[in-house]
Amino acid sequence: MISEWSNPIPIALVVLIFAVLFVVGYEFFNSRFVRKTTALVVAFLVSFCLTIIIMALVKFVKMVIAGTVIEIGWEIFVIATAFCLIGSVIVLKYLENL
Repeated sequence: MISEWSNPIPIALVVLIFAVLFVVGYEFFNSRFVRKTTALVVAFLVSFCLTIIIMALVKFVKMVIAGTVIEIGWEIFVIATAFCLIGSVIVLKYLENL
């Protein structure tokens, strides 16, 4: 996705995915936070990150189907796995306190 600078999903669907995730996230965090501004910012960040994750997942599936996953190399997979582990622990610990 980054190396080709191509979007695996049409921009209209990306905006729709972001909007749906934002509305759901805002309602979820609005019920957990006292301030609406905090819920708004957190919902924006979470929906932005989830939209990027969905786009990356779709791109990965397209690469698997095309058979171009081998061209990336094992280092990228290890780095991506490390980032996913770190991110998931941070998100789980953050949501644990809500």
